[in-house]
Amino acid sequence: MSPPLRFIRKPYQGDKRKLVISIDVGTTYSGVSYAVLDPGQPSQIQSVTQYPGQDHIGGDSKIQSVVMYDRDDKVVAVGAETDKQVFPELGEIEGLQTAAWFKLHFRPPHLEREHQSEVGNLPPLPKNKTAIQVFADMLAYLFKSTKQYICERQGEPLWNSLESSIDFVLSHPNGWEGKQQAEMRHAAVVAGLVPNEYEGQKRISFVTEGEASLHFCLNKIPDALNDHAKDGIMVVDCGGGTLDFSSYTRASDSFEFKEISPPECTFQGSVFVTHRAGAFLAKALQGSKYGMKDSQDPNNSEYIDEMVNIFEKNTKPSFRSVSKTYWIKFGHASDNDPKYGIRSGVIKIDGKEIAKLFQPAVESIIKVVEDKVKKSTIPIKVLFMVGGFATSDYLFQTLVNYFKKTGITIMRPDAYLNKAVAEGAVAHYLDRTVRSRVSKYDFGISMSETFNPNRPEHIARQDRAVYVASGDRWIGGAFSTILPKNTTVAEEKEYRQYYYQVMKDNKVEESWKESRTIMCYRGLEDHPPEWMDQAPDLFIQLCTVSADLTNIARSAKSAVSQHGKKYYWVGYEIALLFGLTELRAEIVWKEDGIEKRGPAIVAYDFKKDDK
Repeated sequence: MSPPLRFIRKPYQGDKRKLVISIDVGTTYSGVSYAVLDPGQPSQIQSVTQYPGQDHIGGDSKIQSVVMYDRDDKVVAVGAETDKQVFPELGEIEGLQTAAWFKLHFRPPHLEREHQSEVGNLPPLPKNKTAIQVFADMLAYLFKSTKQYICERQGEPLWNSLESSIDFVLSHPNGWEGKQQAEMRHAAVVAGLVPNEYEGQKRISFVTEGEASLHFCLNKIPDALNDHAKDGIMVVDCGGGTLDFSSYTRASDSFEFKEISPPECTFQGSVFVTHRAGAFLAKALQGSKYGMKDSQDPNNSEYIDEMVNIFEKNTKPSFRSVSKTYWIKFGHASDNDPKYGIRSGVIKIDGKEIAKLFQPAVESIIKVVEDKVKKSTIPIKVLFMVGGFATSDYLFQTLVNYFKKTGITIMRPDAYLNKAVAEGAVAHYLDRTVRSRVSKYDFGISMSETFNPNRPEHIARQDRAVYVASGDRWIGGAFSTILPKNTTVAEEKEYRQYYYQVMKDNKVEESWKESRTIMCYRGLEDHPPEWMDQAPDLFIQLCTVSADLTNIARSAKSAVSQHGKKYYWVGYEIALLFGLTELRAEIVWKEDGIEKRGPAIVAYDFKKDDK
């Protein structure tokens, strides 16, 4: 029997004081947590609980993920400072542009194919701004606010002594991949968090929202798992834009966990409940002066906007029962239209109608959880709900009632759920509880095969066969799998694939740099097809791995082909580490029987999206 789970954070093992800051830029709200690491001492995680423009201070403090620009594209307000009710002067700014939900503009397009989504209705970005630029402005504001917060409470000398070596942890939805991480890292450089150099960029690391939430839960309610030591647990991070699903089990009797299924991400966060509320109100009030009778008349939209704003702040979080009636107070005593249920500036909505707005999120959670439970070889008995959307009593109780019959216990940590990711991201940095993860797709490289006239698949592709230096004919376009999907990957486990190239000679006048494109197969089959042209839309270019092969080329070996032609060849391996929160690569070769290694650069094309 496994011992009770008792977590005691180990003392910091570094030899000098350090500061780590985690930044969680959410779809609707953002937050920051941090820890000062003192050698030999256990680290305490703290959160930023006050930002410029806030009218209150509290442990649950987060700020709106909103950036406002003037007509010259300059930042005029960020976060809490963007609330027009608190700062009415914003309404006087000509050409005011608002960037909201900008995080979802990073989304990988394939996620929309895999899960039903309403994400196509995103608010547009300001006309001269990219998602990276807006994200950078948000990061710059959060960093500045954090600096002010720490300096006021722990002194400027502490900050000044640590600022040049701060480690940053950026969180992102489960479905974000290397390309999105590269864009976020670029935004961090633009924001001034780190310098634009290799050593500086190394101070940026990433964690999925699901994994950060697991660390948060284990810190808050570790005793909850004592009765389920061998069972699986699932964390559902219910955020503003996405629902993130992660499944784990204890890897041993120690405080370590491993993923038991690939993480999932669906676009059914709380913002889509609010979006559906706006559509419902617009339809219900069509024909009324309070409805949007004419899309060209901006005055008609102001009523709906105010109703949606009140729904977001009051009605949605307080909604609990389908049998009750709820009121949205949006206007004045003179605002009346009994035909449309409006009296004294208040509109009445039946609880059953509000429940319909939540239903797609409820169905999304049920579908993913049931699918994970069905496919898992380890019983999943505990489900943690975290994130701002998890504070909805209606959502929580509906799921509790549904899963009660399945034997799954659903819990919400007794803490501020909307800061789970920021705080959990620091815990991830300190504790590294998760030691292995599960690959969601097949990863590999396009390679060539030697033409064989006896193989039908080669005959069918002989029009693209080319001669190489050895005199052989090669056919490109075969898929060489490096990492199959659904593989449990330990953090430091390498996945290698051997490749060789032929050359006319081994004279290398200058440096020889070689790049390989890492491909990702997003099909549903257990195994990818042998040839990429069999499913061209499902083979996606993930990234390129580049390395300097000059030393390898200079030690090329000579050979004579069967045609009597002399040529040179080199062999090397590409070693990929998929088990970390970010893909890493190295080039490996042998010289005189001794293994040599060299760095490889993993690069993503910001301009390309998979289809």
